Amino acid sequence: MEDFDFVKAWNDALIKKAMNETSLESIAARLPPEGQAWLNGLNRFCRRTVEYDLRNAGPDQFVEYWKSLRDTLEKLEREFGPSDDWK
Repeated sequence: MEDFDFVKAWNDALIKKAMNETSLESIAARLPPEGQAWLNGLNRFCRRTVEYDLRNAGPDQFVEYWKSLRDTLEKLEREFGPSDDWK
């Protein structure tokens, strides 16, 4: 039987808490209706990317600069086609 790894369990709990606190759902209310609609329309691929940016930038910066992120994704889709086709 393996010994319980308290440090790993603690780290896992902290990571899970941090991810929950910075989920797109938790921040949607802080965005204007236009931003909420944009988040709701993201496909799975883009949603994962935007969640990553949210966790790295933090909620305050994300709310301040969400339009820049949206514009960048739209530009990429114009250049490379619909993000639904990206792999």
